[in-house]
Amino acid sequence: MPFDPVVRRPVSEVVFEDLRAAILSGRLRAGAALPPERTLSETFSVNRHAVREALKRLQQAGLVEVHHGGATRVRDWRASGGLDLLAQLPLVGEAGGSPQVLRSVVEARRCIGIDIARLAAQRATPGAVAELRARTSAGAADELEAAAVRYEELWRVLVRACDNVAYELAYNSLLAATDAALPASRTVFADEVCAVDGHRDLVEAIALADAELAAVRADALLSRSLITAPAACDA
Repeated sequence: MPFDPVVRRPVSEVVFEDLRAAILSGRLRAGAALPPERTLSETFSVNRHAVREALKRLQQAGLVEVHHGGATRVRDWRASGGLDLLAQLPLVGEAGGSPQVLRSVVEARRCIGIDIARLAAQRATPGAVAELRARTSAGAADELEAAAVRYEELWRVLVRACDNVAYELAYNSLLAATDAALPASRTVFADEVCAVDGHRDLVEAIALADAELAAVRADALLSRSLITAPAACDA
Protein backbone atom coordinates (compact mmCIF):
# COMPACT_ATOMS: atom_id res chain seq x y z
CA MET A 1 0.00 0.00 0.00
CA PRO A 2 1.61 3.33 -1.05
CA PHE A 3 1.99 6.15 1.43
CA ASP A 4 2.81 9.79 0.90
CA PRO A 5 6.02 11.00 2.52
CA VAL A 6 5.68 13.15 5.61
CA VAL A 7 6.21 16.77 4.66
CA ARG A 8 8.36 18.63 7.15
CA ARG A 9 7.58 22.33 7.35
CA PRO A 10 9.23 25.11 9.32
CA VAL A 11 7.19 25.99 12.39
CA SER A 12 7.26 29.63 11.25
CA GLU A 13 5.25 28.60 8.18
CA VAL A 14 2.56 27.01 10.37
CA VAL A 15 2.35 30.16 12.51
CA PHE A 16 2.19 32.32 9.38
CA GLU A 17 -0.61 30.25 7.82
CA ASP A 18 -2.69 30.19 11.02
CA LEU A 19 -2.43 33.95 11.50
CA ARG A 20 -3.07 34.58 7.80
CA ALA A 21 -6.22 32.45 7.92
CA ALA A 22 -7.43 34.34 11.00
CA ILE A 23 -6.92 37.68 9.23
CA LEU A 24 -8.48 36.71 5.90
CA SER A 25 -11.50 35.08 7.58
CA GLY A 26 -12.14 38.16 9.69
CA ARG A 27 -11.42 36.54 13.04
CA LEU A 28 -8.65 39.12 13.37
CA ARG A 29 -10.10 42.37 12.11
CA ALA A 30 -8.35 45.36 10.56
CA GLY A 31 -6.87 47.57 13.23
CA ALA A 32 -6.69 44.82 15.82
CA ALA A 33 -3.42 44.47 17.71
CA LEU A 34 -1.74 41.08 17.63
CA PRO A 35 -0.54 39.67 20.95
CA PRO A 36 3.12 40.36 21.78
CA GLU A 37 5.76 38.01 20.37
CA ARG A 38 6.19 36.35 23.75
CA THR A 39 2.48 35.58 24.02
CA LEU A 40 2.33 34.27 20.44
CA SER A 41 5.39 32.12 21.14
CA GLU A 42 3.66 30.56 24.14
CA THR A 43 0.35 30.17 22.32
CA PHE A 44 1.91 28.31 19.38
CA SER A 45 4.54 26.55 21.53
CA VAL A 46 7.34 27.78 19.27
CA ASN A 47 10.40 29.95 19.79
CA ARG A 48 10.26 33.70 19.26
CA HIS A 49 12.42 33.48 16.12
CA ALA A 50 9.64 31.45 14.43
CA VAL A 51 7.10 34.10 15.46
CA ARG A 52 9.28 36.89 14.05
CA GLU A 53 9.65 35.05 10.74
CA ALA A 54 5.88 34.58 10.53
CA LEU A 55 5.24 38.25 11.27
CA LYS A 56 7.78 39.27 8.64
CA ARG A 57 5.95 37.20 6.02
CA LEU A 58 2.60 38.67 7.09
CA GLN A 59 4.08 42.14 6.71
CA GLN A 60 5.41 41.30 3.23
CA ALA A 61 1.94 40.06 2.26
CA GLY A 62 0.42 43.37 3.34
CA LEU A 63 -1.57 41.78 6.16
CA VAL A 64 0.02 43.42 9.20
CA GLU A 65 1.92 46.56 10.06
CA VAL A 66 4.85 46.02 12.40
CA HIS A 67 5.72 48.86 14.77
CA HIS A 68 9.04 48.24 16.45
CA GLY A 69 8.59 48.89 20.12
CA GLY A 70 4.82 48.98 19.68
CA ALA A 71 1.92 46.71 18.76
CA THR A 72 1.74 44.82 15.47
CA ARG A 73 -1.62 45.65 13.96
CA VAL A 74 -3.77 43.93 11.36
CA ARG A 75 -4.13 45.82 8.08
CA ASP A 76 -7.16 45.95 5.82
CA TRP A 77 -6.09 43.31 3.29
CA ARG A 78 -8.57 44.64 0.74
CA ALA A 79 -6.57 47.89 0.67
CA SER A 80 -3.06 46.46 1.05
CA GLY A 81 -3.04 42.90 -0.33
CA GLY A 82 -2.25 41.54 -3.78
CA LEU A 83 -3.76 39.00 -6.15
CA ASP A 84 -1.70 36.25 -4.52
CA LEU A 85 -4.12 36.34 -1.57
CA LEU A 86 -6.99 35.07 -3.72
CA ALA A 87 -5.98 31.43 -3.31
CA GLN A 88 -5.92 31.82 0.48
CA LEU A 89 -9.32 33.47 0.94
CA PRO A 90 -12.08 31.34 2.48
CA LEU A 91 -14.05 29.98 -0.46
CA VAL A 92 -17.27 28.16 -1.22
CA GLY A 93 -18.05 25.44 1.31
CA GLU A 94 -15.47 26.56 3.90
CA ALA A 95 -16.33 27.84 7.34
CA GLY A 96 -16.63 31.59 7.10
CA GLY A 97 -16.14 31.41 3.36
CA SER A 98 -17.60 33.94 0.95
CA PRO A 99 -19.11 32.64 -2.31
CA GLN A 100 -18.58 36.14 -3.70
CA VAL A 101 -14.86 35.35 -3.88
CA LEU A 102 -15.47 32.73 -6.58
CA ARG A 103 -17.81 35.07 -8.42
CA SER A 104 -15.18 37.81 -8.26
CA VAL A 105 -12.56 35.47 -9.71
CA VAL A 106 -14.86 34.54 -12.61
CA GLU A 107 -15.58 38.19 -13.37
CA ALA A 108 -11.92 39.24 -13.20
CA ARG A 109 -10.90 36.26 -15.32
CA ARG A 110 -13.33 37.31 -18.07
CA CYS A 111 -12.11 40.92 -18.16
CA ILE A 112 -8.44 39.97 -18.18
CA GLY A 113 -9.01 37.12 -20.64
CA ILE A 114 -10.61 39.42 -23.20
CA ASP A 115 -7.58 41.69 -23.23
CA ILE A 116 -5.19 38.72 -23.26
CA ALA A 117 -6.91 37.49 -26.43
CA ARG A 118 -6.74 40.95 -28.00
CA LEU A 119 -3.01 41.26 -27.29
CA ALA A 120 -2.31 37.69 -28.39
CA ALA A 121 -3.87 38.47 -31.78
CA GLN A 122 -1.50 41.41 -32.10
CA ARG A 123 1.65 39.73 -30.79
CA ALA A 124 1.46 35.95 -31.23
CA THR A 125 4.34 34.46 -33.20
CA PRO A 126 3.75 31.80 -35.88
CA GLY A 127 5.11 29.27 -33.40
CA ALA A 128 2.59 30.33 -30.75
CA VAL A 129 -0.26 30.11 -33.27
CA ALA A 130 0.83 26.61 -34.24
CA GLU A 131 0.92 25.59 -30.59
CA LEU A 132 -2.53 27.05 -29.97
CA ARG A 133 -3.93 25.11 -32.94
CA ALA A 134 -2.30 21.94 -31.65
CA ARG A 135 -4.04 22.45 -28.29
CA THR A 136 -7.44 22.57 -30.01
CA SER A 137 -6.92 19.81 -32.58
CA ALA A 138 -7.94 16.89 -30.35
CA GLY A 139 -9.61 15.96 -27.12
CA ALA A 140 -13.23 16.84 -27.88
CA ALA A 141 -14.41 13.60 -26.31
CA ASP A 142 -12.26 13.95 -23.17
CA GLU A 143 -13.73 13.46 -19.72
CA LEU A 144 -14.29 16.77 -17.91
CA GLU A 145 -11.12 16.46 -15.81
CA ALA A 146 -8.91 15.84 -18.85
CA ALA A 147 -10.71 18.54 -20.83
CA ALA A 148 -10.14 21.03 -18.00
CA VAL A 149 -6.41 20.30 -18.01
CA ARG A 150 -6.27 20.71 -21.80
CA TYR A 151 -8.18 23.99 -21.61
CA GLU A 152 -5.87 25.29 -18.89
CA GLU A 153 -2.88 24.50 -21.11
CA LEU A 154 -4.53 26.37 -23.99
CA TRP A 155 -4.86 29.49 -21.85
CA ARG A 156 -1.28 29.20 -20.63
CA VAL A 157 -0.13 29.37 -24.25
CA LEU A 158 -2.50 32.28 -24.87
CA VAL A 159 -1.15 34.21 -21.90
CA ARG A 160 2.44 33.66 -23.02
CA ALA A 161 1.49 34.74 -26.55
CA CYS A 162 0.14 38.08 -25.32
CA ASP A 163 3.64 38.94 -24.05
CA ASN A 164 2.51 40.75 -20.91
CA VAL A 165 4.17 39.65 -17.68
CA ALA A 166 1.56 41.36 -15.49
CA TYR A 167 -1.18 39.30 -17.14
CA GLU A 168 0.90 36.15 -16.75
CA LEU A 169 1.20 36.69 -13.01
CA ALA A 170 -2.45 37.69 -12.70
CA TYR A 171 -3.47 34.54 -14.56
CA ASN A 172 -1.40 32.43 -12.19
CA SER A 173 -3.15 33.98 -9.19
CA LEU A 174 -6.61 33.50 -10.69
CA LEU A 175 -5.81 29.90 -11.56
CA ALA A 176 -4.59 29.21 -8.02
CA ALA A 177 -7.82 30.68 -6.68
CA THR A 178 -10.02 28.47 -8.87
CA ASP A 179 -7.97 25.42 -7.90
CA ALA A 180 -8.51 26.30 -4.25
CA ALA A 181 -12.27 26.41 -4.89
CA LEU A 182 -12.61 22.88 -6.27
CA PRO A 183 -15.05 21.24 -6.86
CA ALA A 184 -17.27 24.34 -7.13
CA SER A 185 -15.07 25.88 -9.83
CA ARG A 186 -15.30 22.70 -11.94
CA THR A 187 -19.07 23.21 -12.06
CA VAL A 188 -18.71 26.88 -12.91
CA PHE A 189 -16.29 26.31 -15.80
CA ALA A 190 -17.70 23.05 -17.20
CA ASP A 191 -19.66 24.63 -20.06
CA GLU A 192 -16.72 26.82 -21.05
CA VAL A 193 -14.27 23.92 -20.84
CA CYS A 194 -16.40 21.78 -23.13
CA ALA A 195 -17.06 24.50 -25.73
CA VAL A 196 -14.45 23.09 -28.12
CA ASP A 197 -15.80 25.00 -31.14
CA GLY A 198 -15.45 28.21 -29.14
CA HIS A 199 -11.83 27.36 -28.37
CA ARG A 200 -11.11 26.86 -32.07
CA ASP A 201 -12.92 30.03 -33.09
CA LEU A 202 -10.84 32.03 -30.63
CA VAL A 203 -7.58 30.53 -31.85
CA GLU A 204 -8.47 31.20 -35.49
CA ALA A 205 -9.20 34.86 -34.70
CA ILE A 206 -5.73 35.08 -33.17
CA ALA A 207 -4.24 33.34 -36.23
CA LEU A 208 -5.91 36.00 -38.40
CA ALA A 209 -4.31 38.70 -36.21
CA ASP A 210 -7.78 40.19 -35.78
CA ALA A 211 -7.58 41.72 -32.31
CA GLU A 212 -11.21 42.83 -32.04
CA LEU A 213 -12.59 39.53 -33.33
CA ALA A 214 -10.37 37.70 -30.83
CA ALA A 215 -11.70 39.92 -28.03
CA VAL A 216 -15.32 39.26 -29.07
CA ARG A 217 -14.78 35.51 -29.23
CA ALA A 218 -12.94 35.46 -25.90
CA ASP A 219 -15.84 37.38 -24.36
CA ALA A 220 -18.37 34.88 -25.73
CA LEU A 221 -16.33 31.96 -24.40
CA LEU A 222 -15.50 33.35 -20.97
CA SER A 223 -19.00 34.72 -20.40
CA ARG A 224 -20.34 31.16 -20.31
CA SER A 225 -18.99 30.85 -16.78
CA LEU A 226 -20.74 34.04 -15.67
CA ILE A 227 -24.04 32.23 -16.21
CA THR A 228 -23.16 29.23 -14.02
CA ALA A 229 -21.25 31.15 -11.30
CA PRO A 230 -24.33 32.45 -9.40
CA ALA A 231 -25.81 28.94 -9.13
CA ALA A 232 -22.54 27.52 -7.83
CA CYS A 233 -22.20 30.37 -5.34
CA ASP A 234 -25.73 29.77 -4.03
CA ALA A 235 -25.22 26.00 -3.68
